[in-house]
Amino acid sequence: MDKTILLKDIWQIDNVEDYKIHFARKYQNMYEPLDEWVIDSSKWEKDWLGYRPKMDAFNRKFIFSMMKFYHEDDAWLFGGVYRVVGRYRNRYEVKLEENRKEFIGRLKLLSQYKFQATRVNFEKHYYDLQVSEILRESYSGLVFPGYDNIDITFPELEAVIRKERPDWKLALENMKGVYMITDVVSGKRYIGSAYGEWGIWSRWKNYIDNGHGGN
Repeated sequence: MDKTILLKDIWQIDNVEDYKIHFARKYQNMYEPLDEWVIDSSKWEKDWLGYRPKMDAFNRKFIFSMMKFYHEDDAWLFGGVYRVVGRYRNRYEVKLEENRKEFIGRLKLLSQYKFQATRVNFEKHYYDLQVSEILRESYSGLVFPGYDNIDITFPELEAVIRKERPDWKLALENMKGVYMITDVVSGKRYIGSAYGEWGIWSRWKNYIDNGHGGN
């Protein structure tokens, strides 16, 4: 029995020709759009939807925005429907629509799209997008994986700290110990320790606040 649920099964969009779909994914040394959305959705909106390349890529009324949910293969997180209200030489002005706002940060879709273009016509994908799951709450960063499995990038840690995820905060506020930071460019490593009142959480928060923690 086929248990596949398609986007069109739960969300009927009649005017798909009025939409561009945005497959937002990491570009060069930028943050993952997923992490940036968790940290600051307004900055994500400006950097990923407001950016205009040389060509008028968002040349339709609406944008169906998604960001790569890079922890899982072929998964994308819905970021909202936006109306393009202004087109300028190097940027767009966009406005979030009310349409299905309850799905923002909760609706995960499946698509194997891997082509270079990230702003494409919606009708080519709408009918094939599969529903992976609908989260109970809006995505707010990685779930705490257990002390033995912490291996986290700076942007992922920033998302966790900025959102003050209670599972991470509770675990790390009460934990003192030694940790290692690796520079992914040079490969150099730094061994640090946290023995203060608020444990590793407080120490790592210092890194997020100023980028170096005083080291």
